[in-house]
Amino acid sequence: MVLYAFALFLIVIALLPLTQGTHWIIRGWDFIRVQTSVLQIVILGLILGLEFPQSPWQYVVFISLIITLGFQLYVVFPYTSFFPRKHKKPDNAEMLNKISLLSANVLQTNREYHKLIEQVNLHQPDLLLVMETDKDWENGLKELEKDYSNVVRVPLDNFYGMHLYSKYELSETQVNYLVEKDVPSIFTKVHHGGATPVELICVHPAPPSPTENETSEERDAELLIVGKAVRVLEDNHPIIVCGDLNDVVWSRVSRLFAKVTGLIDPRIGRGLFPTFHADYWYLRFPIDHLFHSTNVTVDTMQRLPNIGSDHYPMFFTFWLENGKPIETPEVEQEVEQEVEERIDEGLERAE
Repeated sequence: MVLYAFALFLIVIALLPLTQGTHWIIRGWDFIRVQTSVLQIVILGLILGLEFPQSPWQYVVFISLIITLGFQLYVVFPYTSFFPRKHKKPDNAEMLNKISLLSANVLQTNREYHKLIEQVNLHQPDLLLVMETDKDWENGLKELEKDYSNVVRVPLDNFYGMHLYSKYELSETQVNYLVEKDVPSIFTKVHHGGATPVELICVHPAPPSPTENETSEERDAELLIVGKAVRVLEDNHPIIVCGDLNDVVWSRVSRLFAKVTGLIDPRIGRGLFPTFHADYWYLRFPIDHLFHSTNVTVDTMQRLPNIGSDHYPMFFTFWLENGKPIETPEVEQEVEQEVEERIDEGLERAE
């Protein structure tokens, strides 16, 4: 009886996110699909070995568990190395510009600056995005500025500060507060020496959680506002959106973001690369992301060692096919309507 009760619980929490409810209690189950899939496999094994279905309701629960497990594996499978990658090394790679980016949510209260500096010195990224940075972090990373002459500084003491360090010239840089008045994002152009600059958007929206926002509406609105902004960028500029999105790639809003922008998630065909929580191996989710346009091809994607934060840093290298036009995807009217409704709900809730 206990096995079937737990099986029923696993079925319910696997299906709850499909209701599209925005409360953190509902949205949170989306994050742990990998963990709940493992539990479902264990329970299936125990039922087969110890308590094979006897009554009609037990058969219903047993079959439902198999179906929901299949659904969860279907959702997660593209983010494994068994799935084909969307983008492979360009034939003319040796003729293309190649740049690198290191992205790290450092945890504001963490003071082990040297651990991040060690990773920067080791990998020498062209771009360094650091999140949850306050004035202490700005001062702790001061020595990096000798190599990074272009810096965007947004120190905050609310766990949403952000700093962008670049070896390349930046232009048209904007620090925007898209939804919440204390949660910044950075929009800039990176002049890397190619024919066209890289359009770089750095984001870190607040998550739905008992200690942050009660619902995901603010986060959803910010991601979709960024999605709409991507659609109006120059169609031959490489585009990169990165940061701690506080969302998993298989959520409804992440899939909406991909539909609206046409951007590619390099996790597809490579692996999950779970980045949070660094302290608990059994409870990690892939929430630190990089999305790129079709004229960008990721070569290296690497999760770096722990830097004292609750997030692991991510390191990327990519080729840029400068001047190659990208197609803005056609968006169905129903999708457009949903995007606008979610943006309106998030903005209204943030007021």
